[in-house]
Amino acid sequence: MKETDTYRVNEIFHSLQGEGYYTGTPAVFLRFSGCNRSCSFCDTDHFGGTDMTAAEIAGRCAAFASRHLVITGGEPLLQLDSALLRQLKAKGFYVQIETNGSLPVPPEVDWVTC
Repeated sequence: MKETDTYRVNEIFHSLQGEGYYTGTPAVFLRFSGCNRSCSFCDTDHFGGTDMTAAEIAGRCAAFASRHLVITGGEPLLQLDSALLRQLKAKGFYVQIETNGSLPVPPEVDWVTC
């Protein structure tokens, strides 16, 4: 995984986790653009988004009260790295990712949904 200066972010929002072990948990969602698969059911625009620094992302996520963070995409592990995760952890986030399982997961991630 290559650490980068900016990340292509599709959206950041607050909602309830709608599936899996944490169903019903208030969470901040960080949705990255881009994927290494072409799933017909995917609901993400992989070409749009805004370039943001790790500090900008951490600050935007921390503006919400919840400290449960779901990082998704596309495939978040194309961009997610320890530099960003360290900033998110410094803001007190429990980090859950939703991945297709094709790439290695950084050690700072607390929960993996594959």
